[in-house]
Amino acid sequence: MPVPSQPRRPWASVRCGPAIRFSVDEMEIRARRARPGPRVSPTSILVALLVALGPASALAGAPQARVRQTLDAVSAVLNDPQLQGSAKERDRREHVGKIMRDAFDFRAMARESLGSQWAGLTAEQQDEFVGLFGQLFERSYNRLVLRFLGDSTTTYGTESIEKDGAVVHTTLVRKNTDELPVDYRLIAEGGLWKISDVAVDGVSLAGNFRAQFDKTIRTASYDELAKRIRTKLAEEQ
Repeated sequence: MPVPSQPRRPWASVRCGPAIRFSVDEMEIRARRARPGPRVSPTSILVALLVALGPASALAGAPQARVRQTLDAVSAVLNDPQLQGSAKERDRREHVGKIMRDAFDFRAMARESLGSQWAGLTAEQQDEFVGLFGQLFERSYNRLVLRFLGDSTTTYGTESIEKDGAVVHTTLVRKNTDELPVDYRLIAEGGLWKISDVAVDGVSLAGNFRAQFDKTIRTASYDELAKRIRTKLAEEQ
């Protein structure tokens, strides 16, 4: 049964921070209240296997169940004894990336992040941008949320559903009672719920990206935007 939480502000009030350089690093100051620590959960590993290997119908459920399955699957990877250490970082990233690509609708997110600029891209450019955006979002989400899962407990608050959209409120709680609110926005896609944005401490990751993308395209071009994102990703290898 979900842990009760205090009423949270609706998604419409989630704010977007100031323009950024293709990351949300300023939010890490808040997130550093937590530190990762290895912890193996047999239950989480079982859930991860069910998510990775089960039929699509196993993922078709309430939005909160979708978020819970995703976080449990990621936790299982991050806490897997065979995937610990810097030598296994690439393997961990690939496993987590696969889970995220299954759970997140990166095409819808990429399209929304470009706004009206999306329609002006060729089909090839759109496909390229979906890939770039997915990698960029994965890196930010990993820095701000995923790396803290091992040393935190995720509590689930309310979920609100309207037509084809939903918001699931969660909180990362550390042993010292520090809390980090993390809200998930979902959309219905082909009978499944897909995550379409994450707000950390009230700041929308996708919203921050959109502000910077729009500025770059207006002052330069899409090609320049793609170049800057590729450079950013290369720097973080």
